[in-house]
Parts: sequence; structure tokens; C-alpha cells
Amino acid sequence: MSLLLVIVLLAAVVLVVLRLRSRRVDRPVSGDEAGVPTFRVAALGPRGSGKTLLLASMYHEMQVWAGRSYLLTAPRAEVALLNQWFSQVEDTARDWPAGTAVADTREFTFTVRTRTASGELRPVLRLVYLEYAGKILTEPEEPGSHLWSELDAQVQRADALIGIVDGHRVRQWYDGVPEGRVRLQHAMTAMINRMLTVDKPVTFIITKWDLLRDIDVDDDARLRAVRKLLMSNRGFRELVREHAARRVVRLIPVSAVGPSFAEMDDAGEVAKVPGGELRPTNVDVPLAAVVPDVFEQVARALDRQKLEAAMEAVRRRTGAGPAAALAELGAFVVAHAARVTSGVAAFSAPYTAFIGAAAAELYGPRADARNAITERALSEAEREVEDFQFAQRRVIRDLRSRVDVLEGRLPASRLDGAE
Repeated sequence: MSLLLVIVLLAAVVLVVLRLRSRRVDRPVSGDEAGVPTFRVAALGPRGSGKTLLLASMYHEMQVWAGRSYLLTAPRAEVALLNQWFSQVEDTARDWPAGTAVADTREFTFTVRTRTASGELRPVLRLVYLEYAGKILTEPEEPGSHLWSELDAQVQRADALIGIVDGHRVRQWYDGVPEGRVRLQHAMTAMINRMLTVDKPVTFIITKWDLLRDIDVDDDARLRAVRKLLMSNRGFRELVREHAARRVVRLIPVSAVGPSFAEMDDAGEVAKVPGGELRPTNVDVPLAAVVPDVFEQVARALDRQKLEAAMEAVRRRTGAGPAAALAELGAFVVAHAARVTSGVAAFSAPYTAFIGAAAAELYGPRADARNAITERALSEAEREVEDFQFAQRRVIRDLRSRVDVLEGRLPASRLDGAE
């Protein structure tokens, strides 16, 4: 083993030990998820912005294959709650689900699963999605409460942030209704105040996009018009102009119900259309973007030449199987980046192999994932490992592809600091 590799592995171990000492214990996971990497997402948004509806629609869309190489699963109690919300939305005779109360701040654990060549359904990664009550974000803290400090801690601990922009308030602002501008500006300032102090990828989601379908000729033009409004908020403008150079910042329009399910009534409220059909739009993109965005930000912290040299060394290895080779690359990434994920439970081969697979897929040349690992003859056990790693890389490629397709269709969704 080379001296460089020894140094890399020692540095990785020290880094992980230091993290473990300062981290609280996560909820236990099932046996087949041991060693599966976890990415934490904190979703912030004002009351009534559509966080609950978005979450229900997001899971409903991603719990089936629908042409993707992966699907989401969740604990039964969480699935029951999400399905209950979605059923309430789908029934046009019932009102919208109630917003998240302060006491009901929730954490959902989604497992991303894929099928290997043998047909086995295997977990690839976990996404822990924290949905905070909007009241905590926008209203003064009560005496003796620790909710604000807890929220700040969760934001610091997250791997990626989601900021919910209420499309209803955007529509009101666009139509010249003062309440829409005032309430949206207040919510944006409260969100961004917490986002400015952390160096994490952030995705702003414009909910209720269907209410804005007539403000311009196409979706990208509409998105540019909304972005112009949002840039009038000083905090948003500062985050985009100063932070986008070193962090990934997105603006994604979504509709949890689609273009023909809801409309503004005479009182200016959002009402269901009798007999309306649910056709959600873009609801899977925010979660699909998490892993590619985290690793894109990691890449900015790495010395590119050293990373390419490490990947070349992995490609040349013939004495070890694919798991060892990718774990070696993963150890390099962990040791040389300031931070990869917050949820690693142990410095394990499955974890570092996933980091290596993601690095090889997202940073390396577009090549057959099987040929990029090793060319030597593999044992049956090694071939099984390779098949799983190939499935992992297929999922990572699929996640990135979903984001690339959106960016190709909506160039305005990527905020790069330019007006």
C-alpha cells in the first residue's frame, strides 16, 4: 500500500471519528439498510405555502418506477400519513390538508431502492426529509422556547436545504395585491436569514406553479419573470450573487396538482376545480437534485488534478475487487473534501464504496460503469458486488439526468449569480 494511500485512509478515519463524537444518535434502521449513506434535507417555508401537499405528491410520484431506475420506500406509519394527505387532496369534495402545526414538525425517512441484475431490490441511499412548521420560521419565538435554536441546528446539520416559495403569494404580487408582496417578502427574509450562514446546496421551490401558467409565453419565460420579482428581496439577491459561485442554488417550479385541478376563486383563494384531474409537475426533481448537488459542491472543494489521479489509480487496480477500489476512491473524497454528508454512521466499506461510485459517475468520464471499475476476472461474490455498484451508479446517473433535463428545458432554474 502506497504512503499516499495510508495518509488518505488515516485522514479519513480521523475525520469520521471527530464527526461521530459531536453527532446525536439517529433512529435505528432496518438490517438491509445498514451502511447505506444518508443525506439530510431541511425544508423551510411559511405557513400555507404548500409544504405538506408537496411532500405527499412527491412521495406518491416516486413510490413507483415510472420509467426511473429507482423508487422510494418509507416506514409504514409515514406511508399511511402521506397517502392520507394525498387522498384528501385528490378528493375535490374535501378541503386541502391542514398545514403543519408547531407540535407536528416531522421527519420522514425515504429509502431510494433499485434492482440489481439478479432482480433483487436493494437500498442505495436514504433521504431524511425534515418538514418544519412555517410558524416557527416566520413568527416570534415564545419565551422559554428552544424551537429557533433547534431549527438552526437542523439547518447546520442538513446536507441540502429546500426553501418553499408560495406560488399563491407570487401570483398576488404579480397581480398587484399588496398582501402577496408583503407576506412573500417576509417569508423570504426569514428563510434566507438562516441559509446565508451555511455552505449547503439550496433549492428554492415555487409551489402552485399552475396558478402562474398565464403570466408569459412559456415556462422558462415565466420562471424568469418570477426570478426577477424574487431578486427584489435583498437577502435572495445577496444569496444568489455572492453564494452561487461556491454553492449550488436552484429555482424549481412545481405543481403538486397540475394545470387543471385548482384555480383562484372570487375571494382570491386557491380552490379545487370540481372533477379536476391530478397531474403533478416536477415534484420529483427537488429530491433527485440532492445527491448530484451535494457532490457538485464537494467537487468544488477538491483539487481536480489530485481527484483525476486518484480515479486513474482506481482504474488501473487489478489486485483488488471493485468494492475495495471504489472504497479507496471514496476514502480520498472524504479525506480531501471539507464535508461529504452529515449522516454517515460509520466508516464502512459500503459507505465509502458509495462515495467512490458517486465520484466515479459524477466526476469521471462517461463510460460503461462496469469497465471503469476493473478489468480482471471476478469471483462470484465480487461479481455480485460489482452488479450492485453498477446499479448504484445507474441510479446516480438517473438522478443527475432528471436534473439535467429540467435545466435543459428551464435554463432559468439554475441561479448562477447573473441577472
